[in-house]
Amino acid sequence: MRSAYLLILLTLVLLGCKNNHEEPKENVELIMAERSEMAFLMNEMYAFNESIKQQIIEGTLSTSYPDKFDNIHSAVLTNPSVRDLNFESFSKLFLEAQKELFESPQEELITRYNNAINACISCHNVKCVGPIPRIKKLLIK
Repeated sequence: MRSAYLLILLTLVLLGCKNNHEEPKENVELIMAERSEMAFLMNEMYAFNESIKQQIIEGTLSTSYPDKFDNIHSAVLTNPSVRDLNFESFSKLFLEAQKELFESPQEELITRYNNAINACISCHNVKCVGPIPRIKKLLIK
């Protein structure tokens, strides 16, 4: 019995002397990528269309077309190679649909609004699918 205690004591001493030296972890500074002009513009477009969606539902479209949306043709993209013929065609289609919305009679507002949102979705189906679920939330059902 005494030898069992001695064995346990010896084991504890040996384990206690084990060097558990861990190397300090290197602090890695995280750097967030800056958002492009286009990312900011598209977020503004989203917020604007979200607000006019509510106005259309309430039957009180009191806003006008924001001219800064025309910057879609010149805003710097996160990935410049995305600006190609497809992008230019879809962005032109979106702007036309958005402008038509503000020239529409009350009874056509929902259809014209959804046309503009569907133009966004069409472009994103080809170029950048990530935001599609968010954009679809803008549609008036």
